[in-house]
Amino acid sequence: MRKIFKSELGKGAFTLFVTMGIFFFLNFVFHFTMGRILGPAGYGILATLMSFVYLYGAPTEAIQNVVTRYTANLNLKKENGKIKFLLLKSLKKGFVISTALFLIAIIPSIYAASLLKIDLILILLTNAFLFSSFSLPVVRGVLQGRKKFTALGIGMMAESVLKLTSAIFLVMIGWQVFGAMIGVIIGVLASFILSFYMNSEILKENKEKIEFDNIYSKSVPYFVSMFVILLMLSMDIIVVRWLFSSNPEVVGSYAVLSMMGKMIFFGTMAIGKAMFPLTSEKYDSNKEKDGSKLFRKSFFVVLLICLISIMIYTIFPKFIINLFYGSQYTGVASLLKYSGISLSFLSLTNLVVIYGLSTNRLKKSYLMLFYFIITLVLLYFFHSSLIEYMLAFMVSNIIMFIGVLFLVRK
Repeated sequence: MRKIFKSELGKGAFTLFVTMGIFFFLNFVFHFTMGRILGPAGYGILATLMSFVYLYGAPTEAIQNVVTRYTANLNLKKENGKIKFLLLKSLKKGFVISTALFLIAIIPSIYAASLLKIDLILILLTNAFLFSSFSLPVVRGVLQGRKKFTALGIGMMAESVLKLTSAIFLVMIGWQVFGAMIGVIIGVLASFILSFYMNSEILKENKEKIEFDNIYSKSVPYFVSMFVILLMLSMDIIVVRWLFSSNPEVVGSYAVLSMMGKMIFFGTMAIGKAMFPLTSEKYDSNKEKDGSKLFRKSFFVVLLICLISIMIYTIFPKFIINLFYGSQYTGVASLLKYSGISLSFLSLTNLVVIYGLSTNRLKKSYLMLFYFIITLVLLYFFHSSLIEYMLAFMVSNIIMFIGVLFLVRK
């Protein structure tokens, strides 16, 4: 462990672990607070909307990884002018794409509002996150690629602080779920402005045009793999909202279990984010063996965190749920361990995928869609009870983890 924290990976991961730890902790406080204030029915709606936000984050993770990958390569050569060109061009294209997607999404939103029994205004408001999905990852990706982990973390913390405080205020004055979503938008907007400013060193450079050969074809594995990962992260709540729409209390209770599981996923993301630019550099410098060692260290740390989390969820489930969400949700405490296991496997899958992307090992990312289809089939046919639904989700995550290991093998 001492060797890990003395290494470049260890220092970067520790910085991100602390700052992102604060970011995710405040995000969880947001969910815990909203769960208590809104109650099971209202929180079930909010959790469903936030699942769409995570789903819209598919391009976010993909774009950030692509921008990080190219920035890391240019940063290695000290070509800041080209990084500026990448930053500005990506933001311009992102705005055009997000505007088009927002307009296209209007019609499907009408059907989604009817199917999920959620106010159309709330669905359309959620669609506004499409704009941040194509802008925020660009400025964050440049910071990550330049290994400015502290600046990256500060921008994320600012988002969570403003989101939490704004949402609590707006909900308390009677805006309910609408106020919570407005608070999230305020936090994201503030984070973009701050992260853009933190790239001021790059923005002062003279822009140097560069052609990114085959950037779109090379980006496909990033988009597909991250899309599937975030589908797995989000769709369980959306599907449970659809299948159990007649019982909003059950939806709210499941949302709590799912969010507790997501604590593991988000809590380990810092390891992968710190590893990505480092293993990318090792690969570009023909030091793939060193990159492989970094991956094994990262995998060990993530696995350790997952095992400890599962142990806690198994031994103290009622205490954990009561501590964060209150006694109104403790009736489903015995199911918490299944959520912990499911999201632990998804966390490990995410790390393996990130390593595969950073070393160009993940050539057939489209095959990951097959595992998502398996998940939908299992959830649809096994939902006679909440425990059956959760076991189906757990099995699907285990299957995808094993499948991804084969996809990234050399």
